Amino acid sequence: MRKLPPCIVVAALAACTPDAQPPEREESSPPVAVEQSTTSAAPQPSPAADPVPSGAKMVLPVGEYRLAGADGQGVDLGHAITVSVTEREIRLASQCVTPRWTYRIEQGRMATEAVVEPICDRGRYPAEEAASAVFGSPERIEKTEANGWRISGGGRTITLFSQ
Repeated sequence: MRKLPPCIVVAALAACTPDAQPPEREESSPPVAVEQSTTSAAPQPSPAADPVPSGAKMVLPVGEYRLAGADGQGVDLGHAITVSVTEREIRLASQCVTPRWTYRIEQGRMATEAVVEPICDRGRYPAEEAASAVFGSPERIEKTEANGWRISGGGRTITLFSQ
């Protein structure tokens, strides 16, 4: 397994477009600190996927990513949803929706904690909800055969590709 050099990246916000309208906002509880449970059942990888080997660190490499899929469906919005990963933080950017999480490695696995701060008051797209669930409780990170990253957690799955 090769190590990637650490670097700090800046999240790029996607341009807004009036074509796509988000669903109505649903009332939800405020974000809370969530830690990875090592006893939860993780989905089995497909034979073509290259999962993180047992005992290896489960960490998404530092970099800039595009959210390409959520729960097995492609993301087709009028704007990009991006994910920036630094040495200490994960930041999602989808128009004015910009949640972020700090993370640390505990027993070789990623443990995240939501950074509670105000974000825009609009409904959430399903892909945004899936990414929030995954980063709130990451369970499995694996490389895809198309050289992307499939991340599962919180009962959801997302697929990221480097930008």
